Amino acid sequence: MLILLLLPLLASAEPAPAPRPLALAEVLDAALRAFPGLLAAEQRKQVAEGELQTAEGGFDTLLKSQNRWSVAGIYENRNYDVVIEQPTSLWGATFFGGWRRGTGQYPLYEGKSQTADDGEARIGVNIPLWRNREIDRRRASLQQAELGKLIAGHEFDQVLLEVRRQASHRYWDWVLAGLRARTAAQLLQIAEQRNDGILQRVVAGDIPDFEALDNQRAIIERRERLVAAKRLLEQSAIQLSLYWRDADGQPQLPTDELLPNGFPEREPKIEADFESAAHLARSQRPELKRLELQGQQTETELALQNNQRNPAVDFSVMGASDIGYAKDKLNRDELYLGLNVDIPLQQRVAGGRAQAAAANLRRLRWERTGTEDRINAEVKDVLSALNAARQRLTLSEQQRQAARKLEEGERTRFEWGETTLLFVNLREIANGDATLQAADAAASLFKAHADFQATVAAPLDYGQ
Repeated sequence: MLILLLLPLLASAEPAPAPRPLALAEVLDAALRAFPGLLAAEQRKQVAEGELQTAEGGFDTLLKSQNRWSVAGIYENRNYDVVIEQPTSLWGATFFGGWRRGTGQYPLYEGKSQTADDGEARIGVNIPLWRNREIDRRRASLQQAELGKLIAGHEFDQVLLEVRRQASHRYWDWVLAGLRARTAAQLLQIAEQRNDGILQRVVAGDIPDFEALDNQRAIIERRERLVAAKRLLEQSAIQLSLYWRDADGQPQLPTDELLPNGFPEREPKIEADFESAAHLARSQRPELKRLELQGQQTETELALQNNQRNPAVDFSVMGASDIGYAKDKLNRDELYLGLNVDIPLQQRVAGGRAQAAAANLRRLRWERTGTEDRINAEVKDVLSALNAARQRLTLSEQQRQAARKLEEGERTRFEWGETTLLFVNLREIANGDATLQAADAAASLFKAHADFQATVAAPLDYGQ
């Protein structure tokens, strides 16, 4: 009774709508959101942020404290000393201020340790006059870290371009594999559908027995083709799942229902000759930007090491004043001028590092030249691939139309008894192969567009 009541509801229920075909944009969005290689490159940017913060830490304010108590001996005394230092990027100057207090008894040669009851306050500055004036390790590390942050961004962009290119290739491979499987299934269906008619004609004596046997052979052959096409489709779907990921970042396998009917009717617009495309690539490619910044990092290191070869001549000024009551005669207000000289006699450390930095700078320049030559070659190659793919697509479409007409004509001749099933089968296979060649040419064209996008580092509109 319950089943009878449910029958009207089941009859009126509308079938579930067919799933929307998977678009390339969805694959790219998923890949850019959750592809592990891209997430790993993102962490490199975080590393660069940490390195920049570390370099900024070279200018952190430093608090020093030194305390000493004499607890046994002729002279018993206590000393407290607190200093605050602030390095700056202004000529490499370091400002400092402090307070010290010395109480108790001191021998005459340590009388300077004695202070008033409330101690002694001091303030001063140390200014490099030669070495470390224009550049020092703190400023060099900060400049290099700032450049390193930009380099990490370009390294991320380079990985991003490659992920987009690979994801696009895997998507078009999947679409092509779907068309292969669909074509193989259609060829098998044609052979199976005409089998009953052939058997009837054999029984009627219209055609010989071997025609039925030939059709059976064609069915077996086409089943084998379908198995191979399905395997290729499964393989392509597995490869695509590495880029098409769910909200949790896990690979999701696209089903056959998500396959589009074919390739887009129009290709992305590219109106660029070699010169303009090469110029765009050289201005956009992250490898060249990265090499340029790495060169600037090396130039900073070279400038630092050349500076380290110079003598260190540091000029310092410090003023001090005792605070509070003092029973002994003290120099209450003091002003000190200092000049410290440090001359490296052999200069092997700075000289060796300067030599290494100069060699690295020349290496980066040669790498940049090689990268520019490679980019020019890639632009030439991808434009050649686009041109060849367009020609292939045009010719394969013409071949497919001719093959379809020949198949229809051969099938009509067979129905009239003017030819054999062997020729019909050959025409059908030729039409299927022509269809696959057209699909392969279309796949090559859209994959070439993905290569062009990666080569010139510019987005394209696929019209999906």
